[in-house]
Amino acid sequence: MPRQARTSGLVSPSRSLTEAFLCRQLPALLPVGEIRVLDIGCGAGGLVRLLAELGYRGSYVGIDIQDGFDRSEQPGFEKSFLAVDAHRYQPENKFDLVISVSALEHIPDDARLIRRLGEFLLPGGLQLHFVPSEWALPVYLWHGYRQYTVASLADRFETSRTVVFSLGGAASFFLHLFFITVWEILLRLSLRKRWSGLYTRLLDACLAIDRYLPVLGTFYAVVWRVEPSGSDLQA
Repeated sequence: MPRQARTSGLVSPSRSLTEAFLCRQLPALLPVGEIRVLDIGCGAGGLVRLLAELGYRGSYVGIDIQDGFDRSEQPGFEKSFLAVDAHRYQPENKFDLVISVSALEHIPDDARLIRRLGEFLLPGGLQLHFVPSEWALPVYLWHGYRQYTVASLADRFETSRTVVFSLGGAASFFLHLFFITVWEILLRLSLRKRWSGLYTRLLDACLAIDRYLPVLGTFYAVVWRVEPSGSDLQA
């Protein structure tokens, strides 16, 4: 998937792919309009800005164990934040969208949490999780407790209600390995900043090449619905 205009040319391939998936696929999965959102492991809460750009409005609740939340106003959304362990969170209302971006792999008992999250959804609502694949280990190294396979995701999510999308490919895999894993994580040098123009051109080229080499994808997008949606979900 090509990088979106809103996405910086210096982000990691997985960040670019995550934002592209949300921009291209989320409106087809969840009609644009007024929604209630729960963001697990929300960080600064930047996701709400993307949702607003897509035309969504409503309420947004971010939870995280650390407070780095941006409390500035977001037109169209009522924002709130709770510094709480996701296992201990008790919602006051149910949600149309429960989402996490690179969060489940940091939760020791993720299967227990996934079972709880299904109870937080309104009829027709969905869970959407972005998680590292088995190919993420060489590029993310010690990131989180685990990587996921299609089989391990099937163990955690009810398969009749779940579709798994593989994100990325061989080109973006090797781009991340060279520019980020080797130089930034291991050698502590940022070639992305030093060679920013080159990196941006390579990122866009690799995302285009991934379409023809859809192997070694480092991320999965996992969609789970309260109600089966039929043929509109195709991996």
